[in-house]
Amino acid sequence: MGSPAQRKTIVCPCQDVTLGDILDAVEHGHTNVETVKRATAVFMGACQGKTCAPHVEALLSERGGSEQEYRRPSARLPVQPVLLGMLADPGEN
Repeated sequence: MGSPAQRKTIVCPCQDVTLGDILDAVEHGHTNVETVKRATAVFMGACQGKTCAPHVEALLSERGGSEQEYRRPSARLPVQPVLLGMLADPGEN
């Protein structure tokens, strides 16, 4: 799977992750969603995986992973809300 043209297909438009990037991660032993996420930055864009998750899950399930391996990572919300101004100048607040 993965002709040169197919490998250039964008799977995660938020992070510019291609099918080739994901296939390379799988070939290097990243066989579950969490490790593929860490290796490629898929799921880390503005949409938080809403666009790319179905494609990544389908690819991993085709590769014979268990349901646990291709299930989406759980969302981790911040401990407390942070104002953008605090991030820009933490000494001011």
